[in-house]
Amino acid sequence: MTESVGAETHAFETLGIAPVPPGERNMRASSLFVIWGLASASATTPVIGLVLKGVGLSNFVWLNVLALLVGLVPSMLLAHMGRQVPIISMVMARRTYGIGGATLLAALYTIVGAGWFGLNTDVGGQILDAIFPGHGMMWYVLLGVVQIALVFFGMEVLEKFYNYTAVAFLLCYAVLSYYLFTRYDFAMPVDKGAVDWGKDIDLILSFSLLAWAYVFPTVTRFCPPASPAEKPLSRAWYMLAPSVGVMAAVLLMGALGLIALRMTGDWNIAMLGKSLPVWGEISAIGVILAIAHCNAMNLYPAVTSLLAVINVAGERSHRLLQPSVVIILGIFSTVLAILGILGFIEGFLSLLGSLLFPFTFILVVDWFHGRYHAEPVSLFYRRATSFTEWFSWPAPWAIAMLIVGVFLGQSEHLLPAFAARFLPWQVCSALLVTIVYYLGLRLMANRGPEIGRDSHLAQSGRS
Repeated sequence: MTESVGAETHAFETLGIAPVPPGERNMRASSLFVIWGLASASATTPVIGLVLKGVGLSNFVWLNVLALLVGLVPSMLLAHMGRQVPIISMVMARRTYGIGGATLLAALYTIVGAGWFGLNTDVGGQILDAIFPGHGMMWYVLLGVVQIALVFFGMEVLEKFYNYTAVAFLLCYAVLSYYLFTRYDFAMPVDKGAVDWGKDIDLILSFSLLAWAYVFPTVTRFCPPASPAEKPLSRAWYMLAPSVGVMAAVLLMGALGLIALRMTGDWNIAMLGKSLPVWGEISAIGVILAIAHCNAMNLYPAVTSLLAVINVAGERSHRLLQPSVVIILGIFSTVLAILGILGFIEGFLSLLGSLLFPFTFILVVDWFHGRYHAEPVSLFYRRATSFTEWFSWPAPWAIAMLIVGVFLGQSEHLLPAFAARFLPWQVCSALLVTIVYYLGLRLMANRGPEIGRDSHLAQSGRS
Protein backbone atom coordinates (compact mmCIF):
# COMPACT_ATOMS: atom_id res chain seq x y z
CA MET A 1 0.00 0.00 0.00
CA THR A 2 2.95 2.32 0.47
CA GLU A 3 4.22 1.76 -3.05
CA SER A 4 3.60 4.17 -5.90
CA VAL A 5 0.23 3.58 -7.52
CA GLY A 6 -0.15 4.05 -11.24
CA ALA A 7 -3.08 5.52 -13.09
CA GLU A 8 -6.22 3.45 -13.52
CA THR A 9 -6.18 1.11 -16.49
CA HIS A 10 -9.67 -0.34 -15.98
CA ALA A 11 -13.01 1.07 -17.08
CA PHE A 12 -14.06 0.96 -13.44
CA GLU A 13 -12.31 2.26 -10.34
CA THR A 14 -9.94 -0.21 -8.65
CA LEU A 15 -8.08 2.28 -6.48
CA GLY A 16 -9.38 0.95 -3.17
CA ILE A 17 -7.96 2.95 -0.26
CA ALA A 18 -4.58 3.63 -1.86
CA PRO A 19 -3.45 7.26 -2.27
CA VAL A 20 -4.76 8.81 -5.48
CA PRO A 21 -1.99 8.95 -8.13
CA PRO A 22 -0.98 12.48 -9.24
CA GLY A 23 -2.25 11.84 -12.77
CA GLU A 24 -5.80 11.30 -11.52
CA ARG A 25 -5.96 14.40 -9.32
CA ASN A 26 -7.73 16.74 -11.73
CA MET A 27 -11.14 17.47 -10.18
CA ARG A 28 -11.99 21.19 -10.19
CA ALA A 29 -13.65 23.27 -7.51
CA SER A 30 -16.72 23.79 -9.72
CA SER A 31 -17.19 20.02 -9.82
CA LEU A 32 -16.93 19.87 -6.03
CA PHE A 33 -19.74 22.41 -5.78
CA VAL A 34 -21.95 20.48 -8.21
CA ILE A 35 -21.22 17.07 -6.66
CA TRP A 36 -21.99 18.14 -3.10
CA GLY A 37 -24.89 20.37 -4.06
CA LEU A 38 -26.62 17.52 -5.89
CA ALA A 39 -25.63 14.94 -3.25
CA SER A 40 -27.37 17.14 -0.69
CA ALA A 41 -30.41 17.70 -2.93
CA SER A 42 -32.05 14.36 -2.25
CA ALA A 43 -35.72 13.70 -2.89
CA THR A 44 -36.04 13.68 0.92
CA THR A 45 -34.26 17.02 1.48
CA PRO A 46 -37.53 19.04 1.39
CA VAL A 47 -38.60 17.10 4.50
CA ILE A 48 -36.57 19.61 6.53
CA GLY A 49 -39.41 22.00 5.68
CA LEU A 50 -41.81 19.62 7.44
CA VAL A 51 -39.55 19.20 10.45
CA LEU A 52 -39.14 22.97 10.82
CA LYS A 53 -42.63 23.89 9.66
CA GLY A 54 -43.29 26.28 12.55
CA VAL A 55 -40.27 28.56 12.08
CA GLY A 56 -41.51 30.55 9.07
CA LEU A 57 -39.65 31.18 5.83
CA SER A 58 -37.50 34.11 6.96
CA ASN A 59 -36.34 32.31 10.10
CA PHE A 60 -35.67 29.18 8.04
CA VAL A 61 -33.32 31.18 5.82
CA TRP A 62 -31.52 32.59 8.85
CA LEU A 63 -31.21 29.14 10.41
CA ASN A 64 -29.48 27.83 7.29
CA VAL A 65 -27.14 30.81 7.11
CA LEU A 66 -26.21 30.42 10.78
CA ALA A 67 -25.75 26.66 10.38
CA LEU A 68 -23.37 27.29 7.50
CA LEU A 69 -21.36 29.78 9.55
CA VAL A 70 -21.20 27.44 12.57
CA GLY A 71 -20.01 24.44 10.56
CA LEU A 72 -17.94 26.28 7.98
CA VAL A 73 -14.44 26.20 9.52
CA PRO A 74 -14.20 22.44 10.23
CA SER A 75 -15.85 21.66 6.89
CA MET A 76 -13.40 23.86 4.99
CA LEU A 77 -10.44 22.28 6.78
CA LEU A 78 -11.69 18.77 6.03
CA ALA A 79 -12.03 19.66 2.35
CA HIS A 80 -8.47 21.00 2.41
CA MET A 81 -7.12 17.87 4.10
CA GLY A 82 -7.98 15.74 1.08
CA ARG A 83 -5.89 18.01 -1.11
CA GLN A 84 -2.97 17.91 1.31
CA VAL A 85 -2.84 14.10 1.46
CA PRO A 86 -4.93 12.21 -1.16
CA ILE A 87 -6.34 9.48 1.08
CA ILE A 88 -9.82 8.70 2.42
CA SER A 89 -10.96 10.12 5.74
CA MET A 90 -11.10 6.74 7.47
CA VAL A 91 -7.42 6.18 6.70
CA MET A 92 -6.65 9.70 7.94
CA ALA A 93 -8.37 8.75 11.20
CA ARG A 94 -5.79 6.02 11.89
CA ARG A 95 -3.25 8.58 13.10
CA THR A 96 -5.78 10.07 15.55
CA TYR A 97 -7.92 7.17 16.74
CA GLY A 98 -5.34 4.46 16.22
CA ILE A 99 -5.57 1.63 13.73
CA GLY A 100 -8.02 -0.21 16.00
CA GLY A 101 -10.23 2.79 16.73
CA ALA A 102 -10.29 3.95 13.10
CA THR A 103 -11.16 0.43 11.92
CA LEU A 104 -14.10 0.24 14.35
CA LEU A 105 -15.30 3.68 13.25
CA ALA A 106 -14.92 2.70 9.59
CA ALA A 107 -17.13 -0.33 10.23
CA LEU A 108 -19.76 1.85 11.92
CA TYR A 109 -19.73 4.41 9.11
CA THR A 110 -20.04 1.60 6.58
CA ILE A 111 -23.33 0.78 8.29
CA VAL A 112 -24.34 4.46 8.29
CA GLY A 113 -23.62 4.96 4.58
CA ALA A 114 -25.20 1.68 3.49
CA GLY A 115 -28.17 2.27 5.78
CA TRP A 116 -28.97 5.70 4.40
CA PHE A 117 -28.47 4.32 0.87
CA GLY A 118 -31.16 1.77 1.63
CA LEU A 119 -33.47 4.28 3.33
CA ASN A 120 -33.26 6.72 0.41
CA THR A 121 -33.87 3.88 -2.03
CA ASP A 122 -36.93 2.91 0.01
CA VAL A 123 -38.27 6.49 -0.07
CA GLY A 124 -37.55 6.82 -3.80
CA GLY A 125 -39.30 3.52 -4.53
CA GLN A 126 -42.38 4.63 -2.59
CA ILE A 127 -42.52 7.98 -4.42
CA LEU A 128 -42.20 6.39 -7.84
CA ASP A 129 -44.79 3.75 -6.97
CA ALA A 130 -47.19 6.52 -5.91
CA ILE A 131 -46.64 8.39 -9.20
CA PHE A 132 -46.80 5.24 -11.34
CA PRO A 133 -48.66 2.64 -9.26
CA GLY A 134 -48.75 -1.06 -10.01
CA HIS A 135 -45.02 -1.71 -10.46
CA GLY A 136 -44.06 -2.16 -6.83
CA MET A 137 -40.68 -3.78 -6.37
CA MET A 138 -39.56 -2.86 -9.89
CA TRP A 139 -38.80 0.71 -8.77
CA TYR A 140 -36.59 -0.50 -5.93
CA VAL A 141 -34.67 -2.78 -8.27
CA LEU A 142 -34.31 -0.02 -10.88
CA LEU A 143 -33.03 2.51 -8.35
CA GLY A 144 -30.68 -0.05 -6.82
CA VAL A 145 -29.19 -1.09 -10.16
CA VAL A 146 -28.69 2.50 -11.39
CA GLN A 147 -27.03 3.61 -8.16
CA ILE A 148 -24.78 0.55 -7.87
CA ALA A 149 -23.68 0.98 -11.50
CA LEU A 150 -22.71 4.61 -10.90
CA VAL A 151 -20.56 3.82 -7.87
CA PHE A 152 -19.14 0.72 -9.58
CA PHE A 153 -17.40 2.88 -12.18
CA GLY A 154 -15.89 5.15 -9.53
CA MET A 155 -15.34 8.84 -8.94
CA GLU A 156 -14.31 9.72 -12.49
CA VAL A 157 -17.69 8.58 -13.86
CA LEU A 158 -19.55 9.99 -10.85
CA GLU A 159 -18.06 13.42 -11.47
CA LYS A 160 -19.27 13.36 -15.07
CA PHE A 161 -22.68 12.07 -14.02
CA TYR A 162 -23.19 14.94 -11.59
CA ASN A 163 -21.99 17.57 -14.07
CA TYR A 164 -24.03 16.24 -17.00
CA THR A 165 -27.28 15.71 -15.07
CA ALA A 166 -27.25 18.91 -13.02
CA VAL A 167 -29.25 20.88 -15.60
CA ALA A 168 -31.80 18.07 -16.06
CA PHE A 169 -32.31 17.86 -12.31
CA LEU A 170 -32.79 21.62 -11.99
CA LEU A 171 -35.25 21.67 -14.90
CA CYS A 172 -37.34 18.87 -13.39
CA TYR A 173 -37.73 20.67 -10.09
CA ALA A 174 -38.22 24.01 -11.83
CA VAL A 175 -41.16 22.53 -13.74
CA LEU A 176 -42.61 21.06 -10.55
CA SER A 177 -42.19 24.43 -8.84
CA TYR A 178 -44.01 26.11 -11.74
CA TYR A 179 -46.83 23.59 -11.33
CA LEU A 180 -46.94 24.33 -7.59
CA PHE A 181 -47.17 28.10 -7.97
CA THR A 182 -49.61 28.12 -10.89
CA ARG A 183 -52.07 25.47 -9.62
CA TYR A 184 -52.23 26.42 -5.94
CA ASP A 185 -52.87 29.66 -4.09
CA PHE A 186 -49.65 31.07 -2.72
CA ALA A 187 -49.37 31.16 1.06
CA MET A 188 -46.29 32.44 2.86
CA PRO A 189 -45.01 30.13 5.64
CA VAL A 190 -45.14 32.11 8.88
CA ASP A 191 -43.63 31.42 12.29
CA LYS A 192 -46.00 30.00 14.88
CA GLY A 193 -44.05 30.70 18.05
CA ALA A 194 -40.59 31.00 19.52
CA VAL A 195 -37.80 29.46 17.46
CA ASP A 196 -35.43 27.02 19.20
CA TRP A 197 -32.39 28.42 17.43
CA GLY A 198 -29.80 26.16 18.98
CA LYS A 199 -31.70 22.91 18.54
CA ASP A 200 -32.72 23.79 14.97
CA ILE A 201 -29.15 24.70 13.96
CA ASP A 202 -27.98 21.35 15.38
CA LEU A 203 -30.74 19.61 13.42
CA ILE A 204 -29.80 21.26 10.14
CA LEU A 205 -26.10 20.53 10.62
CA SER A 206 -26.72 16.88 11.50
CA PHE A 207 -29.07 16.66 8.50
CA SER A 208 -26.61 18.24 6.10
CA LEU A 209 -23.20 19.86 6.46
CA LEU A 210 -21.66 18.01 9.40
CA ALA A 211 -23.30 14.77 8.28
CA TRP A 212 -21.33 15.03 5.03
CA ALA A 213 -18.17 16.87 6.05
CA TYR A 214 -16.23 13.85 7.28
CA VAL A 215 -16.46 12.45 3.73
CA PHE A 216 -15.12 15.63 2.08
CA PRO A 217 -11.49 14.36 2.01
CA THR A 218 -12.62 11.16 0.28
CA VAL A 219 -13.72 13.31 -2.68
CA THR A 220 -11.23 16.21 -2.54
CA ARG A 221 -8.36 13.70 -2.73
CA PHE A 222 -9.12 13.72 -6.48
CA CYS A 223 -8.43 17.48 -6.65
CA PRO A 224 -5.02 18.95 -7.61
CA PRO A 225 -2.63 19.16 -4.65
CA ALA A 226 -2.53 22.41 -2.71
CA SER A 227 0.71 24.27 -3.36
CA PRO A 228 2.36 27.45 -2.03
CA ALA A 229 2.11 28.94 -5.53
CA GLU A 230 -1.66 28.52 -5.65
CA LYS A 231 -3.67 31.74 -5.65
CA PRO A 232 -5.46 32.39 -2.33
CA LEU A 233 -8.81 32.78 -4.12
CA SER A 234 -8.43 29.39 -5.80
CA ARG A 235 -7.50 27.69 -2.54
CA ALA A 236 -10.42 29.33 -0.75
CA TRP A 237 -12.87 28.18 -3.42
CA TYR A 238 -11.66 24.58 -3.19
CA MET A 239 -12.19 24.74 0.58
CA LEU A 240 -15.59 26.45 0.34
CA ALA A 241 -17.16 24.64 -2.61
CA PRO A 242 -18.34 21.45 -0.80
CA SER A 243 -19.85 23.35 2.16
CA VAL A 244 -21.59 25.96 0.03
CA GLY A 245 -22.91 23.25 -2.30
CA VAL A 246 -24.39 21.23 0.55
CA MET A 247 -26.03 24.19 2.28
CA ALA A 248 -27.32 25.81 -0.92
CA ALA A 249 -29.27 22.63 -1.67
CA VAL A 250 -30.68 22.41 1.86
CA LEU A 251 -31.72 26.06 1.78
CA LEU A 252 -33.43 25.93 -1.61
CA MET A 253 -35.09 22.51 -1.37
CA GLY A 254 -35.94 22.94 2.30
CA ALA A 255 -37.62 26.27 1.55
CA LEU A 256 -39.48 24.62 -1.32
CA GLY A 257 -40.68 21.88 1.02
CA LEU A 258 -41.74 24.48 3.60
CA ILE A 259 -43.71 26.45 1.00
CA ALA A 260 -45.27 23.33 -0.54
CA LEU A 261 -46.38 22.17 2.91
CA ARG A 262 -48.04 25.50 3.57
CA MET A 263 -49.75 25.63 0.16
CA THR A 264 -50.75 21.99 -0.39
CA GLY A 265 -50.38 20.21 2.95
CA ASP A 266 -47.62 18.00 1.50
CA TRP A 267 -43.89 18.78 1.81
CA ASN A 268 -42.98 16.36 -1.00
CA ILE A 269 -43.10 18.42 -4.17
CA ALA A 270 -42.31 15.34 -6.28
CA MET A 271 -45.76 13.95 -5.40
CA LEU A 272 -47.51 16.96 -6.88
CA GLY A 273 -47.03 15.69 -10.42
CA LYS A 274 -48.97 12.46 -9.96
CA SER A 275 -52.29 14.07 -11.01
CA LEU A 276 -51.10 14.65 -14.60
CA PRO A 277 -49.26 12.05 -16.75
CA VAL A 278 -46.71 14.46 -18.27
CA TRP A 279 -45.96 16.12 -14.96
CA GLY A 280 -45.69 12.71 -13.38
CA GLU A 281 -43.04 11.62 -15.87
CA ILE A 282 -41.06 14.80 -15.27
CA SER A 283 -41.40 14.28 -11.55
CA ALA A 284 -40.20 10.68 -11.89
CA ILE A 285 -37.05 11.78 -13.71
CA GLY A 286 -36.36 14.34 -11.01
CA VAL A 287 -36.90 11.77 -8.26
CA ILE A 288 -34.59 9.21 -9.89
CA LEU A 289 -31.85 11.80 -10.32
CA ALA A 290 -32.28 13.17 -6.79
CA ILE A 291 -32.07 9.70 -5.23
CA ALA A 292 -29.11 8.67 -7.41
CA HIS A 293 -27.23 11.92 -6.70
CA CYS A 294 -27.60 11.52 -2.95
CA ASN A 295 -27.08 7.78 -2.72
CA ALA A 296 -23.90 7.78 -4.78
CA MET A 297 -22.36 9.84 -1.97
CA ASN A 298 -23.81 7.41 0.57
CA LEU A 299 -22.58 4.21 -1.09
CA TYR A 300 -19.18 5.40 -2.34
CA PRO A 301 -17.87 6.44 1.13
CA ALA A 302 -19.45 3.31 2.64
CA VAL A 303 -17.48 1.21 0.16
CA THR A 304 -14.22 3.00 0.94
CA SER A 305 -14.88 2.64 4.68
CA LEU A 306 -15.44 -1.10 4.30
CA LEU A 307 -12.26 -1.36 2.21
CA ALA A 308 -10.41 0.36 5.06
CA VAL A 309 -11.70 -2.36 7.38
CA ILE A 310 -10.78 -5.17 4.99
CA ASN A 311 -7.32 -3.78 4.28
CA VAL A 312 -6.45 -2.88 7.86
CA ALA A 313 -3.40 -5.17 7.67
CA GLY A 314 -1.92 -2.67 5.20
CA GLU A 315 -1.36 -5.16 2.40
CA ARG A 316 -2.16 -4.36 -1.20
CA SER A 317 -5.55 -5.83 -2.07
CA HIS A 318 -6.75 -7.42 -5.29
CA ARG A 319 -7.64 -4.84 -7.95
CA LEU A 320 -11.17 -6.21 -8.25
CA LEU A 321 -11.90 -5.87 -4.54
CA GLN A 322 -13.43 -2.39 -4.78
CA PRO A 323 -15.93 -3.17 -7.58
CA SER A 324 -16.84 -6.42 -5.81
CA VAL A 325 -17.56 -4.59 -2.55
CA VAL A 326 -19.68 -2.02 -4.44
CA ILE A 327 -21.91 -4.77 -5.85
CA ILE A 328 -22.22 -6.74 -2.61
CA LEU A 329 -22.87 -3.72 -0.36
CA GLY A 330 -25.25 -2.12 -2.87
CA ILE A 331 -27.31 -5.31 -3.30
CA PHE A 332 -27.42 -5.86 0.46
CA SER A 333 -28.72 -2.32 1.10
CA THR A 334 -31.27 -2.53 -1.72
CA VAL A 335 -32.62 -5.84 -0.43
CA LEU A 336 -33.03 -4.33 3.04
CA ALA A 337 -34.97 -1.45 1.45
CA ILE A 338 -37.25 -3.89 -0.41
CA LEU A 339 -37.91 -5.88 2.77
CA GLY A 340 -38.61 -2.70 4.75
CA ILE A 341 -36.15 -3.71 7.45
CA LEU A 342 -34.36 -0.37 7.42
CA GLY A 343 -37.31 1.32 9.08
CA PHE A 344 -36.46 -0.54 12.27
CA ILE A 345 -32.88 0.72 12.44
CA GLU A 346 -33.44 4.38 11.55
CA GLY A 347 -33.04 5.31 15.21
CA PHE A 348 -29.80 3.33 15.35
CA LEU A 349 -28.48 5.22 12.32
CA SER A 350 -29.36 8.51 13.99
CA LEU A 351 -27.54 7.40 17.13
CA LEU A 352 -24.42 6.63 15.11
CA GLY A 353 -24.78 10.08 13.60
CA SER A 354 -24.22 11.58 17.06
CA LEU A 355 -20.60 10.44 16.71
CA LEU A 356 -20.02 12.73 13.76
CA PHE A 357 -19.64 16.08 15.51
CA PRO A 358 -16.92 15.11 18.05
CA PHE A 359 -15.30 12.69 15.57
CA THR A 360 -14.96 15.44 12.97
CA PHE A 361 -13.71 18.15 15.32
CA ILE A 362 -11.12 15.92 17.03
CA LEU A 363 -9.87 14.63 13.68
CA VAL A 364 -9.38 18.16 12.31
CA VAL A 365 -7.59 19.47 15.41
CA ASP A 366 -5.30 16.46 15.65
CA TRP A 367 -4.48 16.58 11.94
CA PHE A 368 -3.20 20.13 12.02
CA HIS A 369 -1.73 19.95 15.54
CA GLY A 370 0.26 16.85 14.61
CA ARG A 371 1.09 18.22 11.14
CA TYR A 372 0.20 14.87 9.61
CA HIS A 373 -0.01 16.53 6.20
CA ALA A 374 3.79 16.99 6.32
CA GLU A 375 4.56 13.34 7.07
CA PRO A 376 5.15 10.43 4.65
CA VAL A 377 1.86 8.95 3.49
CA SER A 378 3.22 5.49 4.32
CA LEU A 379 2.65 6.20 8.04
CA PHE A 380 -1.11 5.98 7.48
CA TYR A 381 -0.74 2.42 6.17
CA ARG A 382 1.59 0.99 8.81
CA ARG A 383 0.87 -2.44 10.28
CA ALA A 384 -0.06 -3.16 13.89
CA THR A 385 1.54 -6.23 15.45
CA SER A 386 0.53 -5.71 19.09
CA PHE A 387 -2.35 -4.29 21.09
CA THR A 388 -0.41 -1.12 21.94
CA GLU A 389 0.22 -0.52 18.25
CA TRP A 390 -3.47 -0.92 17.50
CA PHE A 391 -4.20 1.89 19.97
CA SER A 392 -0.98 3.91 20.03
CA TRP A 393 -1.00 7.49 21.33
CA PRO A 394 -3.07 9.64 20.93
CA ALA A 395 -5.75 6.99 20.26
CA PRO A 396 -6.73 6.31 23.91
CA TRP A 397 -7.18 10.02 24.58
CA ALA A 398 -9.06 10.62 21.30
CA ILE A 399 -11.41 7.66 21.83
CA ALA A 400 -12.09 8.72 25.44
CA MET A 401 -12.97 12.25 24.34
CA LEU A 402 -15.12 10.90 21.50
CA ILE A 403 -17.16 8.83 23.96
CA VAL A 404 -17.47 11.78 26.35
CA GLY A 405 -18.56 13.94 23.42
CA VAL A 406 -21.36 11.55 22.50
CA PHE A 407 -22.72 11.43 26.05
CA LEU A 408 -22.29 15.18 26.53
CA GLY A 409 -24.16 15.83 23.29
CA GLN A 410 -27.15 13.92 24.71
CA SER A 411 -27.25 16.00 27.91
CA GLU A 412 -29.02 19.04 26.48
CA HIS A 413 -31.89 18.56 28.93
CA LEU A 414 -29.54 19.57 31.75
CA LEU A 415 -29.03 23.06 30.32
CA PRO A 416 -30.96 26.11 31.52
CA ALA A 417 -33.93 26.87 29.28
CA PHE A 418 -32.40 30.06 27.88
CA ALA A 419 -29.12 28.35 26.99
CA ALA A 420 -30.91 25.33 25.49
CA ARG A 421 -32.89 27.63 23.22
CA PHE A 422 -29.98 29.54 21.75
CA LEU A 423 -26.96 27.22 21.99
CA PRO A 424 -26.45 24.56 19.30
CA TRP A 425 -25.52 22.12 22.05
CA GLN A 426 -24.30 19.23 19.88
CA VAL A 427 -21.81 21.57 18.23
CA CYS A 428 -20.88 23.23 21.53
CA SER A 429 -20.38 19.91 23.32
CA ALA A 430 -18.23 18.61 20.45
CA LEU A 431 -16.21 21.82 20.54
CA LEU A 432 -15.82 21.53 24.31
CA VAL A 433 -14.43 17.98 24.24
CA THR A 434 -12.16 18.97 21.34
CA ILE A 435 -10.71 21.81 23.41
CA VAL A 436 -10.14 19.38 26.29
CA TYR A 437 -8.57 16.93 23.83
CA TYR A 438 -6.19 19.60 22.54
CA LEU A 439 -5.25 20.71 26.05
CA GLY A 440 -4.54 17.07 26.91
CA LEU A 441 -2.20 16.80 23.93
CA ARG A 442 -0.35 19.91 25.02
CA LEU A 443 -0.14 18.71 28.62
CA MET A 444 1.30 15.34 27.60
CA ALA A 445 3.77 17.04 25.29
CA ASN A 446 4.97 19.29 28.12
CA ARG A 447 5.13 16.63 30.82
CA GLY A 448 6.34 13.72 28.75
CA PRO A 449 7.67 14.76 25.34
CA GLU A 450 9.26 11.36 24.98
CA ILE A 451 5.77 9.85 24.49
CA GLY A 452 5.11 11.66 21.25
CA ARG A 453 8.74 11.41 20.12
CA ASP A 454 9.11 7.69 20.78
CA SER A 455 5.73 6.92 19.23
CA HIS A 456 6.65 8.83 16.09
CA LEU A 457 10.04 7.13 15.82
CA ALA A 458 8.46 3.71 16.28
CA GLN A 459 5.89 4.42 13.58
CA SER A 460 8.58 5.72 11.23
CA GLY A 461 10.67 2.60 11.83
CA ARG A 462 7.76 0.26 11.09
CA SER A 463 6.96 2.13 7.87
